[in-house]
Amino acid sequence: MKRFNKVALLPAAVAAVLAGNAYAGTEACFEVYKGADALAVAGFADIYGGAACVAEADRTAATTADLAPTLEGKIAYELTGELAVDFDDLDATGAVTGDDLHIVYIPTTDIPGGTKILMELSGANFDGNANQIHLVKEDGAGGFDAVASSDGTVDGTNTITFITKAGITIGAGTRLAFSRVSTGAAAADLDPVGIKIENNTCTTANSSKTVSIRATEAVTDGGTGYSIIGGVSAAQKVVDISPQFYTFFGSSTAEAEVNAESSDSAGNAIIARTEFVYNAGDVTDQLVAKQHEVVYKTSFYNRGAGDLDQAITLDADDHLETAFVASADPGATVKMGLWNARLAATGALDTQEEVETGTLLGEFGLTEATATVYDTEALDIFTPEATGGDAEANPAAATSNLFGADYNEMFYVVTNTIPAGATDYGVMNFNYNVKPTYTLDFGTETELDHCKEEVTSHQIGVNGAVLKVPYAVSAEGNFVRVTNEHDEAAEVTVDLFSESDNGNLNNRKVTAVQLGTVPAKSSVVYFVPELVSEAEAQQGYTSADGGFGAGDLGSNAGASTNRHTLTFTVTAPRDSVHGVSVQRIVGGVDRVMPVLDQNEWSQ
Repeated sequence: MKRFNKVALLPAAVAAVLAGNAYAGTEACFEVYKGADALAVAGFADIYGGAACVAEADRTAATTADLAPTLEGKIAYELTGELAVDFDDLDATGAVTGDDLHIVYIPTTDIPGGTKILMELSGANFDGNANQIHLVKEDGAGGFDAVASSDGTVDGTNTITFITKAGITIGAGTRLAFSRVSTGAAAADLDPVGIKIENNTCTTANSSKTVSIRATEAVTDGGTGYSIIGGVSAAQKVVDISPQFYTFFGSSTAEAEVNAESSDSAGNAIIARTEFVYNAGDVTDQLVAKQHEVVYKTSFYNRGAGDLDQAITLDADDHLETAFVASADPGATVKMGLWNARLAATGALDTQEEVETGTLLGEFGLTEATATVYDTEALDIFTPEATGGDAEANPAAATSNLFGADYNEMFYVVTNTIPAGATDYGVMNFNYNVKPTYTLDFGTETELDHCKEEVTSHQIGVNGAVLKVPYAVSAEGNFVRVTNEHDEAAEVTVDLFSESDNGNLNNRKVTAVQLGTVPAKSSVVYFVPELVSEAEAQQGYTSADGGFGAGDLGSNAGASTNRHTLTFTVTAPRDSVHGVSVQRIVGGVDRVMPVLDQNEWSQ
């Protein structure tokens, strides 16, 4: 009698739950999948009999004993600055004939009438639903009816409150689809809901967001009764958001050396430092180092043709903004070229692209602040070249999100050129790297540009040792002695500059003045006045002109044509070359300074 009275005092709603095998379930489940327009709700009339959800890896189909595998929507991160997504037009065709995406809620415990069910959307807000969303079930005749409807504001928020219809018990395992309409004579009449995604950070290759939904609460009697565990779920993925474009992907720095000798690998006479060290006798060995070029191969991916439901279509407003930053001056005639194809069998580059419309070759800057920013057409960079070079097959594995994407190889080429009015290639500098600094700019306010990044594309050295003499005076008795411990003779060149208001003008700086050779296991003495005379004779060296500073501190207004900075290049292994600089002191002790490269040995 005592037990009977206790049951009799329970609320009617709870008694109804007990009568329907209440608390048999341990969690609610979700099914999310997409398909063509008028997509049917899978297994709509089938009652799922599990007390818990089938693990995602084990799902095969929506049945009485199984759940539909998740097939979430996929959207380009770059689009999601402010993006309304209609699940009745998932692929944004602009018409209701677009693809559909269904969200289906499945409680595993009976839900009595008047139950309050709270759900939360993560990563987005509800949008475009006229503040009304329904949970609908199959009506037994091929149509559907609402068994719960939203209460309160829906759009613009990420939470929704459903109140189940009075007098209706939703049986455990019933599939309840989200819909903007409450009834329909056929499953095709169901109207999937909408959301809005708003992200505010720039895009990187690792940008990743997820829109998910979960039922956080199911409480009888309008939220004042008992909690129903079988009505509460874990988070379920609805939309995956990931980058559409991948730039400078999967590449290695191109390394090469400037040839400081007066002949190439085939013994042909050349002007020192106008070519790179390359295999002159084998074109198949010229994929990186060529006679006047160093080739950096890289890849660009566009997933718009892959597995994304919504993606950006590139147009003339979209650019890869790029600045070519070098760690040291490559030389006035050294530029950056872009090529869209190559024949590996011959090393021949094909289809040159402009670094910017109207500009074929890019200039280098020594800092990002001083480097020119070029607006390279994104269409040129991401569009696979179909008319020249080798066929370019996407190497991504089937398990990669890059599988099926448009794949394009680009070749960024450090290029030595012939100056205007000249017949020979210019003399190059060395010992520097090149770092293209770049961002992908879409020119549309609501689209998320790529973050500014950099990549080391080139490392340019020299086939020899470099000896720098910071201070030398062109006066009698002053000299530099260069020693070559290698077992072969080495060629020697020298760069000079002095004191002036701008050393880049009027031959105030000269490079690669040729000084002949240093024999094997030997030394050569170069007197500074003779070095200056040779620079004047070979390249019209004008030395100093003074006039840099007007004040007392840091002024070189009284600049001397006798004071110079010298840089020797010796074509022998750096650890076999060293030197000494001697400054004669009249009436005193001569100053002797060792001159070394970055040798592995030490004194």
